[in-house]
Amino acid sequence: MNTFDEKPKVVSIVLPVYNGARFLHQSIDSCLQQSYHNIELIVVDDGSEDNSVDIVKSYDDDRIKLIRHPTNRKLPAALNTGFKHTSGVYLTWTSHDNYYAQTAIAEMVNFLEENPHVHFVFADDYFVDEADQFLGVVKRGPIERLAAESCLGGGFLYARTVYEKVGPYNERAFLAEDYDYWLRVSTHFTMAHLHRPLYYYRQHPDSLTSRYGGGETIEAAVTVQRQLLGKNLWRNRLLLSQGRLCAAYALLYGSNRRTAAARNTLWGIALNPKSLLNRRAQILMAELCLGQSGLRTLVRLKHAIRRIALHAHLLH
Repeated sequence: MNTFDEKPKVVSIVLPVYNGARFLHQSIDSCLQQSYHNIELIVVDDGSEDNSVDIVKSYDDDRIKLIRHPTNRKLPAALNTGFKHTSGVYLTWTSHDNYYAQTAIAEMVNFLEENPHVHFVFADDYFVDEADQFLGVVKRGPIERLAAESCLGGGFLYARTVYEKVGPYNERAFLAEDYDYWLRVSTHFTMAHLHRPLYYYRQHPDSLTSRYGGGETIEAAVTVQRQLLGKNLWRNRLLLSQGRLCAAYALLYGSNRRTAAARNTLWGIALNPKSLLNRRAQILMAELCLGQSGLRTLVRLKHAIRRIALHAHLLH
């Protein structure tokens, strides 16, 4: 990658933390112990109330820079604060409860150096639990699915030119800030998949996904899709409808948020009235409007619904 007298290019890793003391040591260690040594680690404490700051200060490594928010401003704002203080040629960020494989940064830098037409590379993930027990490998991508779903994982690296062109993370896209960013990147730059697991993604009860629920995350992602695809809303209505119904299902059965589930169900049907013939939409309508016994009623009314849809020219 480098000639004998060339110094490896600086890689900046932003690490936001909010009350993340439990796993923070492991996350920081995985950054500092990379086989690629020329990194800077920008830790942004987002108003933690535990001893996260003390953990960061316990390291005697001049590659670490600590920045503190006096109050919690949420993940997108912490990312923006961190990236403002980076100097690297290549950029990435990680979470306080996840960690890198030892060769992750080196392999992604090598990929970008050997493929100068690519500006953003992403890898696959290992899934682990609270005790670091292996749960499986998640294959990310393909990039062609990005418009339909957030198919990138936690292991990624991109050139500074991406940051300079795309700008900051959207602070109104909490829970989908990464998806919003990837969609914006994809409109300007070439993105590529490195088919190797290089990042450990931890599943545990205190993670953002667990605390807010999968339904909220899906709903946030659909909102991002609506904003970015809104100019072609009619062409993308089926995609947006499917996302809304998936969010409704997760909200109802994952966290029993009936109001939010009803809102997303109605959006899904409004965007694609033919979804009334879909079993998932029927289950949602039965549960939300009629209770458990209503499912049997709606099944009996399936043919009536079809006749109504045909009469309204909804199947054309």
